[in-house]
Amino acid sequence: MSFSCFIKLAIGATILSVLGYFALPFIPFGAAPVASIYATGLFVGAIIGGVATALYPSIGGSGSSASSDSGTLYVGNLPFSATKEEIEDLFRPYGTVHNIRLVTGPNRRPKGYGFVEMDVEGAKEALMLNGVDMGGRKLRINSAKEKNE
Repeated sequence: MSFSCFIKLAIGATILSVLGYFALPFIPFGAAPVASIYATGLFVGAIIGGVATALYPSIGGSGSSASSDSGTLYVGNLPFSATKEEIEDLFRPYGTVHNIRLVTGPNRRPKGYGFVEMDVEGAKEALMLNGVDMGGRKLRINSAKEKNE
């Protein structure tokens, strides 16, 4: 469970339990102990908070919007000899290329993948490059996912 999900559940449970506590004098429960009313409020709040989190995951949290609306593409299975200029030439027909990051290891040698940042519409069109041959290797191109910290 993410931290933002936990916070939403806790807030929902707390609000309902406090409302239940203050509504206690107006509800004819008889000799119902206050602790059980508070616990029922926590339970109901957790259920409502869970439903709200499931229905609206991006409200108030760190929802991942980069996967569908981002102009960043993951480019995998790159030849180790690939340069930023070659990659830019490959993606330029689909839109403006803003940045190219080729991932390297600690010894500065390429790891064979990278990221291309471009306009959102161009990135959607550039997904058609998936499977294209570059330097004898078939490229894997997907929308980049936001890195979870």
